[in-house]
Amino acid sequence: MSDLEKYITKMRGALDSDEPGSGHLKRFSKKLKAQQQPVRRMNFRHALQIAASIAIIMASGIVIVKSGKGGSKMAANPASEEFRQTNNFYASQVNARYEDIAALPFNSGEEKEMLLEELSEMDGYYQELLKELNANPGDERAMNALIQHYQLKLQVMDQILEQLIQVQNSKTNGYEKSNI
Repeated sequence: MSDLEKYITKMRGALDSDEPGSGHLKRFSKKLKAQQQPVRRMNFRHALQIAASIAIIMASGIVIVKSGKGGSKMAANPASEEFRQTNNFYASQVNARYEDIAALPFNSGEEKEMLLEELSEMDGYYQELLKELNANPGDERAMNALIQHYQLKLQVMDQILEQLIQVQNSKTNGYEKSNI
């Protein structure tokens, strides 16, 4: 029998206590807190970047409408079935993106409210385009601007969704790493 084994058998009563020494749990808690990684949140700066992106896209839409150098010319009349179908398609796509964004978890109600408010400001621009189209029925520039507005809005909403999903995935991955 080695010296270590002799020592352990001699001191067995002192070594077999059920409770750790005093202060052990406090020291252990401090070490756990020090090792925990902070939770990534969508901060104000990130929300401000999203709002700036929306503002830039709205400004570029205004420039497109004013210059009349839009994309493809659509030979349709506001009363035509083709234009109504296109309008309905884009409206349904935008509504689906709104629902997707609203379904994602946010850190606070303020962030969600601010983001949805920024998106609704784009709807104000849409209303201006509709007024222009109603004032000038059959104006291809107005119809193209309306379609381009929908396309830009969908692009912005897709970018927002991607960023929100990335933030959500990074939170999930952070939890997985801390649990391992």
